[in-house]
Amino acid sequence: MNRLAKYKLCGNLNATVSGKMLYLILIDIADDNGRVIIPQRRISETLGISKAAVSRNLRHLRDGGYIGIDAQYTDFGSRAPNKYRIL
Repeated sequence: MNRLAKYKLCGNLNATVSGKMLYLILIDIADDNGRVIIPQRRISETLGISKAAVSRNLRHLRDGGYIGIDAQYTDFGSRAPNKYRIL
């Protein structure tokens, strides 16, 4: 993706400023297949917003069709950080 294209794409999102910043972070750290695994706590610390705000923005991006969210679990059945897919 062109260096400026991601900013244009982000600018056109129907999302809050925090949601747009979150989307940019996901784009920047996603692998070649558009997938990334990152804890919400780490996103929260990076953006300086609450974990609840991160959760809310992730749901909004998912509902808008911008990302997919796949729950991840450890071998013992406990929760692991979600996998996010850029759509």
